[in-house]
Amino acid sequence: MNLLKDKLVLVTGGGGGLGAAMAHGFVKEGARVIVLDVQRDKAEAVAGAIREKGGEAWAEALDVTDREATQKMAQSLTERLGPIDVLVNNAGISGKARIDDPNATEVWDRLIQVNLQGLFNVTHAFVPALKQSKGCIINLSSIVAFVSGISSAGYVASKGAVRSFTQALARDLAPFGVRANAVAPGLMLTDMVTPQLQVPGGTDWYMNRVPVKRGGKPEEIVGPVVFLASEMASYVNGVVLPVDGGFLSA
Repeated sequence: MNLLKDKLVLVTGGGGGLGAAMAHGFVKEGARVIVLDVQRDKAEAVAGAIREKGGEAWAEALDVTDREATQKMAQSLTERLGPIDVLVNNAGISGKARIDDPNATEVWDRLIQVNLQGLFNVTHAFVPALKQSKGCIINLSSIVAFVSGISSAGYVASKGAVRSFTQALARDLAPFGVRANAVAPGLMLTDMVTPQLQVPGGTDWYMNRVPVKRGGKPEEIVGPVVFLASEMASYVNGVVLPVDGGFLSA
């Protein structure tokens, strides 16, 4: 199928994990993809792999916490490639620190800075382009926006804020023909969860509850985001879609 034929999609944090899986998935549906990552070599590797398979992809390096650089990037990309049709806010980090940990303040600040402020910076910078294309936004929230699990306060708060921010975006941008939705992944088998996998019982909090009794594969995020980006979801706005094997239902 070509559900996204010729659509221009931008994926932040696209140099690996879920971001890379989504970038490849969008191209399979006919889209052109801009791969953004704080590490240029990772972005180049993903974009290069896409081009080797005959797809169209560009790689750019960006620290989403740098508001000025993000604004300049949005202007430059719009001038070069035209307005994006789909913005996927995937860039994010994890961090462990209990509220009584000596490093709690440092961890909190960094998580909020990247996961929330960075997402705001990118969204704000690309709103003019999305208004022009009447496009859509897909944010990466998490199941910890609903239940904290074992995640740190900063991670839980940042992903909960993404959930709420998505609803505010849906309200604010609907008059301009722009939709905003989010996905809330469960435990996905990417590098981000490697520390949990290396600790005996580190994923028990999830595996003991999720009905399918396994973590998600990175490629299993692709179908939901392609749906939200496509015309099949033209009347879907302000939704936070769990992609969690039934974890939140158990």
